[in-house]
Amino acid sequence: VHLVGSSYGGWLVINQVHRRPERLASVTALDPGGLEKVGLRFFVWIFASLFATYAPKAWRPRLAKWLEQPVIVVPELRAMIQASVKAFRIRRPAPLPLSDAELGSIRTPFYLIMGKRSLLVHPKRQVERVPRLIPGARAEIVAATGHGPQIDHPDLVNARMLSFMEDIDSPDPAAARGTANA
Repeated sequence: VHLVGSSYGGWLVINQVHRRPERLASVTALDPGGLEKVGLRFFVWIFASLFATYAPKAWRPRLAKWLEQPVIVVPELRAMIQASVKAFRIRRPAPLPLSDAELGSIRTPFYLIMGKRSLLVHPKRQVERVPRLIPGARAEIVAATGHGPQIDHPDLVNARMLSFMEDIDSPDPAAARGTANA
């Protein structure tokens, strides 16, 4: 399968490809945890975004822009976030970063997409690091976005993910191992 994960889900797919890659055709990680230690700036952003979902409706567009958090102004997503905070209690491990050696052991086709203004990872650092450690990995930074490149630019990100997956499924093995750095 082609496995895709975002944020914490990105950490999960990175761990899956590191620990049990046998059934994976490829992995795409969208602004994932698991590449470096999660800093305070990310947690401050998460809590500020959560509180902003409860702000008066008139304030939400300005807060969404300031926080780069479109979820605040999409009623269905806002309702989902609020319901999950009230009803869902999770017990999951912290997304500890994989070491260089662990990332270097990955041989499954790997695609990393990050937002230029990500608060979870340092995009410039990871766009250099991941292709250096994972043979043939693609790594790319999407401009004009933060932690949600697939939310802010769905057509662009979907087209690039599909192109990557088509390259993997292509009978030409050279196409599957191309590197695209942005």
